[in-house]
Amino acid sequence: MLTDTDLEKFLKSRGIEYKILKHGNSYRADEASKELGIAISEIVKSVLFITMEGAAVLVIIRGDKRVDQSKLARELGTRKLRLASKDEVLRISGYEAGTLPPVGHKNVIMTLIDYTIPTEGSVYAGGGAIGSSLKIRVRDIIRLQNATFTWCIH
Repeated sequence: MLTDTDLEKFLKSRGIEYKILKHGNSYRADEASKELGIAISEIVKSVLFITMEGAAVLVIIRGDKRVDQSKLARELGTRKLRLASKDEVLRISGYEAGTLPPVGHKNVIMTLIDYTIPTEGSVYAGGGAIGSSLKIRVRDIIRLQNATFTWCIH
């Protein structure tokens, strides 16, 4: 299993400016925002889906938003998709569910990013371990993941 140490090694090896922040054992964006003293809209969630065809898709959304799965399925050209199970999150990304960062995964994952996230500036995301959050520039997420924008948010 990958951890925040592995995430730091990945980011350092690519010359990315980042910060790992330690906080309580929160898994949820609303809890992390309170612990970090930031607005929930500054947090992004990395949500892993599996299409009907078995493809993994990572969707990065603001902490105060949700994915519209029907819109996402249409956008991807699949009839159906579902949230990845905890085991699938670990197998595909290398990270434990609830700690999933937006970058630095074990495997290359198709990545979509919420169009409402400002591309300038930084966001806070899963930091690869319970009680860790990653502060990273949005443009670095887009570049590292080769991410494209999605409109499947509500």
